[in-house]
Amino acid sequence: MKQRIWVAGLLLILLLVTGCVRTDEFNERTAKNLPQEVQQVQTAIDEYVKGTPVLPLKSAQGPSLYQKYLIDFDKLKGYLADSPSNSFEKGGRYVFVIADPGKRPKVRVMDLRVTDKIRDLQVKVNAYKDREKKLPFGKKEGGGFYSLDFKSLDADPLLIPSPYHSQIKLPIILDKKGQLFIDYRSEVMQALENEKKKPSIHKDLRELLWKDSLFVPAYSPKMINKGKDPVFQPE
Repeated sequence: MKQRIWVAGLLLILLLVTGCVRTDEFNERTAKNLPQEVQQVQTAIDEYVKGTPVLPLKSAQGPSLYQKYLIDFDKLKGYLADSPSNSFEKGGRYVFVIADPGKRPKVRVMDLRVTDKIRDLQVKVNAYKDREKKLPFGKKEGGGFYSLDFKSLDADPLLIPSPYHSQIKLPIILDKKGQLFIDYRSEVMQALENEKKKPSIHKDLRELLWKDSLFVPAYSPKMINKGKDPVFQPE
């Protein structure tokens, strides 16, 4: 009897620990029906823009590109039966966005769990700035961006799991104003290796990440190709 209780307790601990790790590392990569929902929203957007040149967007929610193009499902009534089950509006963990607001807008998603982590850390950076009258800059990363000095914040170092390759963890960086971003250069380097043709120096390299994925590189600064390496460029 005691052995059964011990085994049951051990299994419960393993389940709890496993659950925490999976949540922290975002190993539940996508909901089962997320690809279908992205395609459904894409179809609705395609029909919507046939009748109006103005995209169905909410107000911008932040400084990075993809925070400026959040889809407003209220404006898609008549084109979409309901908001996607995986969307924030339905209690899901994804925000549906327009990745490319050009002639044929592309629908993609951002993971709200990333937003939560960045938002919590941004509060600490803002408090540090108000208290110390300076920003917690680490080393220079180019383009007016810096690594984040977690020690100054009295915070544990934090890396963001990549939505593209589960084994890659992405550093958090900040600009001269103290706004937090995520460094996707390691992912872009891999994408560049798979490109048959070298991108022009003016091409926004973030497109290499989302063009064959459901996910946009949330909180990424603009990157361009300089030499053989991606470099940050303020927008």
